[in-house]
Amino acid sequence: MKKTPSKYIVLIGTFFTSLSSIIIRYSDAPALVISAYRMLFTSLMLLIPVIINSRSEFKKISKKEYGLCAVSGIFLALHFASWITSIKMTTIANSTILVSCSPIFVALANYFITKEKLSRKMYIGISLSLAGTIIIALGSSGDAAGSTMLGNILAFLGAIFIAFYLVIGGIVRKNISAGVYVFIVYTSSSLVLFFMCMVSKTPIYPYAPREFLLFAALAFFCSILGHTLYNYMIKYVSSTLISVSTLSEPIFASILALFIFNEMPSIYTLSGGIIIIYGIFYYLTAQNKEIKSTD
Repeated sequence: MKKTPSKYIVLIGTFFTSLSSIIIRYSDAPALVISAYRMLFTSLMLLIPVIINSRSEFKKISKKEYGLCAVSGIFLALHFASWITSIKMTTIANSTILVSCSPIFVALANYFITKEKLSRKMYIGISLSLAGTIIIALGSSGDAAGSTMLGNILAFLGAIFIAFYLVIGGIVRKNISAGVYVFIVYTSSSLVLFFMCMVSKTPIYPYAPREFLLFAALAFFCSILGHTLYNYMIKYVSSTLISVSTLSEPIFASILALFIFNEMPSIYTLSGGIIIIYGIFYYLTAQNKEIKSTD
């Protein structure tokens, strides 16, 4: 009998994804270009391993499953396009905290798609998290902080998009291996992002070699060792648990931003962030109790 991987492996993925905002802040390229090359390089890094290990699996995948993978790739592309843009417009703390609100939308999506029930305590956790986002928004509601407010909104949209990506992954990964699934999704996402560059007339070249090294670092450390690990584990744990594990990402990223970029979180970010993280933690605790009570 094959041993089930430990759920704590998810935390390794969280650590590597927390490096994304730091690497992105070092890049001078447009957000769409960063996103597109990140996905392209990730797909290329996976190409040979997937061909060697899982080439025959592609023939067994149904049209419906290919379609779901493509839709998942679209949501991932929208996530990166909105979230990476937000990093250029608001603080790393705000961006990573707001994008970590994805468990709220994973829970709501699972409620409508997979009929996962929500208890009163789970609703309280979701409400607390939403209250925290409002507090962060109040901190950037002034006219002088217009770009910061837009950055916060884009980060919040990034949370919605990544939630749908996680929910669809939870459905498709029941029948498709992690390597094949992420290869299809990342390739689809890359095509969507380069199309967005073309439509928006964002130049995809030339860029300095330094930029391509940053794109490759994002692909290897943050996508391969981060997002791909999530997709591997999503077969063994719930999509809600995966998204909740990302709560440690804004903590890691904010600490790094403090020391590297001297970004001190505002009182609104600190108070709103604490409420968001506590609200989602409260939601997770309530969810675990609900699962145990039905066992």
